[in-house]
Amino acid sequence: MRLVVNTSNISTDLIITSQGFGLMRKALIENIGVKRANSFLFHFGRDLGVSKAEELMRNYSSVEDLINLSSEVHRNLGQVSGIEALGRITKLTDGTLAFEEVYGKWFDSFEAKLHLEHFGLSSQCACYTLSGFASGYLSTIYNEEIYVIETKCQTMGYPDCSFEINSKRFWIEKQPDNDIFKQNPTIFEELSLTYDNLLNQKRTLNKVLTYHSQLSDCVVKEDSLNHVLSTAYDLLNIPIIIKNIHNKIVAVRGITEEEYAKINTSSKNRTTLNRHNETMYEKIGTFYEMSTPINLDHKKFATCSFIYNKDQAVDDNDYLFLERLASVATLCFMKEKISFETTERLKISVLDQLINQQHASLNEFPSHLNYISNNIEGPYYILKIKIVDTKNQYLLSDSYDQLLQLSQAFKLFYIDALLTLLQNDIVVLIYNGKPMDLLTKELQKVVAQIQKNNPDLHYKIGISIQFLSLTNLPHYVKQANHAVNLPRNKTIITYDEIGILGNFLSNTDLDTIKQIAMEELKGLLKKDNEELLYTLYRYLINGKHLEKTMQDLSLSMGGLQYRIRKIEDITAKNLKEFSTASYLLLLIESLITLGELKW
Repeated sequence: MRLVVNTSNISTDLIITSQGFGLMRKALIENIGVKRANSFLFHFGRDLGVSKAEELMRNYSSVEDLINLSSEVHRNLGQVSGIEALGRITKLTDGTLAFEEVYGKWFDSFEAKLHLEHFGLSSQCACYTLSGFASGYLSTIYNEEIYVIETKCQTMGYPDCSFEINSKRFWIEKQPDNDIFKQNPTIFEELSLTYDNLLNQKRTLNKVLTYHSQLSDCVVKEDSLNHVLSTAYDLLNIPIIIKNIHNKIVAVRGITEEEYAKINTSSKNRTTLNRHNETMYEKIGTFYEMSTPINLDHKKFATCSFIYNKDQAVDDNDYLFLERLASVATLCFMKEKISFETTERLKISVLDQLINQQHASLNEFPSHLNYISNNIEGPYYILKIKIVDTKNQYLLSDSYDQLLQLSQAFKLFYIDALLTLLQNDIVVLIYNGKPMDLLTKELQKVVAQIQKNNPDLHYKIGISIQFLSLTNLPHYVKQANHAVNLPRNKTIITYDEIGILGNFLSNTDLDTIKQIAMEELKGLLKKDNEELLYTLYRYLINGKHLEKTMQDLSLSMGGLQYRIRKIEDITAKNLKEFSTASYLLLLIESLITLGELKW
């Protein structure tokens, strides 16, 4: 049965020459790029296809008739010389369409010829107007979005142009990156968006320049950290927090410490949202925090943070402002560090002169002391601080760095002090001193604070008696030295705790003590008998309790008794006599306190 087509009812189309269309197509590709031009041509062709289908549907109601007309419409418009189509489109009972391998070819595509004429062979298909026309035509007929996608093209070197027909959902899954499925903005919209972006970037750049300029002025003028934070807050209107490595607030602007403390109670609900270099953006409960480290001497010294509430917008460039602020804060801390170290060096110099008595008279010292403080008065104490690495007792710690840390800790707890180094130990002169019991409590806080920074170090402090004049400072240095060397398992030891040992050391010179020890302890002082001497010390310090001494030395009862008999033989003394045992213990502890014995 032959279909008779009545073309008298088809409206006449306004035809432009293929050369004219080709020039327009060429201009589009050259001016807006291949991707945008292809998308434009596809949607242009689609609109033409929709218009043509709607026009024909006013005279033809049968889908089959409209499909049969499609080939003639293509030829009448001069788009192709012929079409070959295979497969079938079937409408199912649920109203959806089934595509049964619907393929086809276009012969002598006008668009392929134009592309070859203007651009030559291509690596991709070029018949976008033709694909769009067929897609719009079929979509209108079937009342569902159908796409006719070209799979092979004469511009790619094939003899003919091939296409495949299927639903939009099928093609989006198969070619998700194809621009023709996307709702692209118009050129005007893109230009408007670009203009807005450039305007925002200009504003951001101006803001950054102003910010950098004003912070740089703060550095040049050597303004305080608080003034730097005020300058940054005035420009950004973002609350700022600087915390040290122990999470203690150093400086704050735009938010109170109490308000931040409430926010920080939600730290368990902290979630990292983004990271840029060392800068982190986190959510804390209903608030947000952007933080970056402040490094000093290649170590993390503090943290600088911006705080945002849930309604406050976060700019993508805020990390630039935060990192710049952290850099300026580093310079502020460095200036404070240099100033602090300069003052400490002056204190070291003054205390060294006092200890070594390098002065004509004490009358010359008030003028020196005024550079440090105008209120250096008694009562005084001398501290001797020993520092031992618990992991390696033979490894010396950085004494100067420890001195600076201790000085900062003394300031933190409002203890007035001068510090210096003496034979790898730290000597401290406490002035404006408090009673011994209060001083001891404050020193415990100092040790706890500095232990946080140095968990691998052990601190032991010896304290002299209280004194009111600086005339005999070396004497009190000896007291503190005797106290710190006393073999007791305590962090802080006062000279008063030494008791009779202190009087013995004060009234007897070192050579005499060594001579008495050699006469009384005899061969136990030889290197070969160090183990026996230590056994004697543990036995005496434990009040001659055998079981406790056995545990301390990991010896059997027989082994310990053998050693005690050998000690009695060498010393020619009876250790059961109380006076003899007490005298020997006094001698041994004297040698330990004076640094002559070390275990």
